Amino acid sequence: MRPDSGPGLPPTAEARLADMASHRSWGSSLAVPEFAAISKVGFQPVGQVLGAAVWNIGDTGGEECPYGRAVWRREGTPTGQSAMGLIRHVQAPQGAAAVGSARPLVSSLYQARRTALSRMTAECAALGGHGVIGVTLTVGPFAEESLEFRAFGTAVRAPGAIRLSQPFASDLSGQDFTKLIGYGWVPVGLALGIAVGFRHDDWLTTGQTRWNAGNVEVEGYSYLVSQMRRDARNEMELDLVRMGAEGVVVKEMETRISERSCPVVPRGKDHVVEATIVGTAIAQFARLASPPIFGIHKMSTRRATGAASPQVSVSLEGEAEKAAESPAETGNGEQGEPGGNGQG
Repeated sequence: MRPDSGPGLPPTAEARLADMASHRSWGSSLAVPEFAAISKVGFQPVGQVLGAAVWNIGDTGGEECPYGRAVWRREGTPTGQSAMGLIRHVQAPQGAAAVGSARPLVSSLYQARRTALSRMTAECAALGGHGVIGVTLTVGPFAEESLEFRAFGTAVRAPGAIRLSQPFASDLSGQDFTKLIGYGWVPVGLALGIAVGFRHDDWLTTGQTRWNAGNVEVEGYSYLVSQMRRDARNEMELDLVRMGAEGVVVKEMETRISERSCPVVPRGKDHVVEATIVGTAIAQFARLASPPIFGIHKMSTRRATGAASPQVSVSLEGEAEKAAESPAETGNGEQGEPGGNGQG
């Protein structure tokens, strides 16, 4: 019987799923230890699932440069002037005046990734799976100004469990997924945090990156990177609220840095930072006792009778002394008879 292909699947995906159902076979990208681990908590693979989307990146929203425009207009907070009064030094701005946000580009990156993930989970639902584990979410060039977004993983299901309205997606390995279930937590979906911003290279940044500047912090770059990572974390928090998750297990945090020509200042340069955070959103379904922590145990409980372990002392200077006298010797230094009274 041909499975329900679900909404939004391309015809090629529907044909592949129908072929998998006719052969009654399944594929898996899990390693043998991962396959054995998920079996311990009642899950089994049902097939490899894939979601892809090619997106044309035309409008990035970075045609303006707020800091570059301020530099071009010689605006800013004066910090002093040269001796002749011809050059005015300004303080580098902070906050929204210093960093521009490419909101149209961020929106496209979200939508493209979500499209790939939704097509992957749709294939999972068509195979009767409860979710996808071991998801890899990649982005690569496809053509000029086009990017391919791909989500790939292994669909799994728990026989006898209630079918979910929306399969979950997780980038955790089979072993980590097993530990998560064992502690009473379940994946909800993949949470994303994306932020793209740009900052104009002003006189301070240019001076701090000269060959003769020495080992100094480039304050403008530090501020840009930290701000974009903070924005990405805030976006991930909003994603968790949307999915109704209690927390997230972050596995990947990537920061890409590039350079562009400033659209405002002639011969000026801007630095662009794209921060991406990907993690598995989780929710608790049961309060389970923590697994026991196993210590080190002896291989055998048998002990030799009539002999005690030699005692070794260490001097304050750190040199090891010789073993103390054998317990078989008497207290006054005389050798006792083996097995005699009072001899341990």
